[in-house]
Amino acid sequence: EAEAPPCPLLDVHLQGGTAVALGWDALNLRVALALAGGLGIGDRVAFISMGGGELQDEVVLPAGAGVTDLSICCSPEEGTTLAAIACTDGALRLIDASVGGGAPAAIVRTAYSHGVASTAVQLSSDADHVASGSASGHVVVQPFAGNSGPSPLPGLGRAEERESAITGLSYSALRADTLAACDSAGNLQVWDVRALRHLCRFPGAHAGAARAMSFSMQNSDLLISGGSDSQLCFWDVNSGSQIREVAVESSIASLSYHSDGFYLAAGMSDGSALIYDLRMLVKVSKALPATPVHRFAQHQLGRGGSGSGAATAGLRALAFAPREASVSISDALVAAAAA
Repeated sequence: EAEAPPCPLLDVHLQGGTAVALGWDALNLRVALALAGGLGIGDRVAFISMGGGELQDEVVLPAGAGVTDLSICCSPEEGTTLAAIACTDGALRLIDASVGGGAPAAIVRTAYSHGVASTAVQLSSDADHVASGSASGHVVVQPFAGNSGPSPLPGLGRAEERESAITGLSYSALRADTLAACDSAGNLQVWDVRALRHLCRFPGAHAGAARAMSFSMQNSDLLISGGSDSQLCFWDVNSGSQIREVAVESSIASLSYHSDGFYLAAGMSDGSALIYDLRMLVKVSKALPATPVHRFAQHQLGRGGSGSGAATAGLRALAFAPREASVSISDALVAAAAA
């Protein structure tokens, strides 16, 4: 008997907005969505309850500030939830979305870290630093505490490897000081942010834009990247070498690594979300696309659910639930795309 296709646990209409990024608020079992457009009120960050899909809180950005990325950091000890957003006006905006005090979520800090649009942002797991990337290909890190300004990280350095717009940032979950970036020219860079130096560089890692990266939750040396060339690439950041390349069925728009170390979710350019068991990718043929163990196609369909609507431009944001949320593999995926 054929296995029934996976069904969504929650289906929330974004009221015309496009989700460009998301993050889990594990303290309050909410998903934070960075939404561009819709409602006629400008870009915004919405906090959606996973219990029933209710809009619990919302922060509308100032006029002229479009949102391009979002990162969430929760502190169980302090009971706080912070969200950082990258904006088209070059600013990073820090939102205090903590629930305990009763106050609504609000922007509490704005830092103009780039002279051009900010295109990516990532909070360190210890909430000690925030990293951001720009449309000009530069990456900076800055501390939360004190008055210190942003510190630039070294770039690729050679004219033939000149920087392009940063498309993603990722801190290692196992090494708090390790940060990776990918860009629209297909380059990858990995830094020690404390020492402000490269650990390794992979110029031309992808033939086309590199769209997403994810560090392993079990192996501190493993970084996985995906791009518009329909390739998953596995990298050893300790030795600075490529481990393997795996073809997939279409361009990759987003990635998320499950905390058990075995599963990788990929958001595809056709709007589907594919789940791969990494143990099955070791012996895959280079001539054929890897076969996923699960496929979620809800974002490929129109709101009618019968395929009458156009597919989205790509599943730009997806994330497995963090370990604290206590959900199983089968229902741990949250994904967001164009409404």
